[in-house]
Amino acid sequence: MKKILFAIGYSAQLGGGQKVFVTTIKELLKMGCQITVILPDKSLASFLKSLDIKIYIIDFRSIKCLASICKILKESDFDIINTYLPKCSLLVSFVNLFYRRPICCTLLNAIIHEKLNWFQKNIYPLLYFILSKMCDGFIVNSEHNKQHFMKVSGIDGNFIKVIYSGIDLDEFMNVPEEVRMKGKLVLGYVGRLSPEKGPDYLLKSLAYLKDINYECLIVGDGPMRGELEKYAVVNGLGRRVKFLGYQDEIARFINKMDIVVVPSLNETFGLTIIETFALKKPVIASNVGGIPEVVIQGVTGFLFPAKDPLALSECVLRAYNNKEEIKVMGSRAYEYVVQNFSSSIMAKNTFDYLKTLV
Repeated sequence: MKKILFAIGYSAQLGGGQKVFVTTIKELLKMGCQITVILPDKSLASFLKSLDIKIYIIDFRSIKCLASICKILKESDFDIINTYLPKCSLLVSFVNLFYRRPICCTLLNAIIHEKLNWFQKNIYPLLYFILSKMCDGFIVNSEHNKQHFMKVSGIDGNFIKVIYSGIDLDEFMNVPEEVRMKGKLVLGYVGRLSPEKGPDYLLKSLAYLKDINYECLIVGDGPMRGELEKYAVVNGLGRRVKFLGYQDEIARFINKMDIVVVPSLNETFGLTIIETFALKKPVIASNVGGIPEVVIQGVTGFLFPAKDPLALSECVLRAYNNKEEIKVMGSRAYEYVVQNFSSSIMAKNTFDYLKTLV
């Protein structure tokens, strides 16, 4: 198996799915694969343009995309197709019914989650079930998400492969460490400021911690930013909580922190967690979705019940009172990510699974 067609349906921002997509392609190229890529626009192309791959730009919002996909499949002899994200997977799998190339769909989000409306929550399980009948296999990023697919859409577990997402550890080497004020705990949040990510519970937890010396860095933007800034001011957190907005160089900002908080209400995996581990920082994370498969309680971080700001504040207080302990946890977290979540491990597992479908 050498020739692989990759396709992804949304790339307006470099989120978790897009990072996994790009990283997998780079690693498979090192393994000698010949890669062709379908992108929905030019925004992701900049991350791939230096690579020896052929890139097609197709607007998946237009019905004309079906003819474009058809043309690509007709003119090329791919050994297998690997799609990312549901809409792209549905469209490519439908066209591929006429060509019957082996096809695998990488689906990194839960079928049912907080962002969906009533109609989507009711129709999506059926669409995923239909998708499972048009392709040869699914890749998901946690055992929890596999069980979710089986329960919600009635998909056979033998059809679903769990491959944990990985990162290129070289990208996290030699990031300059910040000089910290002695005695102060610097905690932080990295991600979109939206309800499903739970940033409001982080701020609510800080309201319980008025008597300790801490600083909280909020890296990211989103629809909740205004109300979060207002909450910080009203509750006397304004001087301690800093909203830094969207940032490209995430690693540099994580390195300013002693510990990173991931208060998500749902999370199939949590790429930010392993990026944090790669910088030798532990996390405080909500005990939801696939997070407990990544965070080992008391070893690489602390877990707390989602939507429980008091429990979260207790984790922050434990970190504050045990700064040497969290340094040790950071070192353990780094070793853990090297052994389990590197990009090379992810790519090899992906390649081995795709080979079984050819």
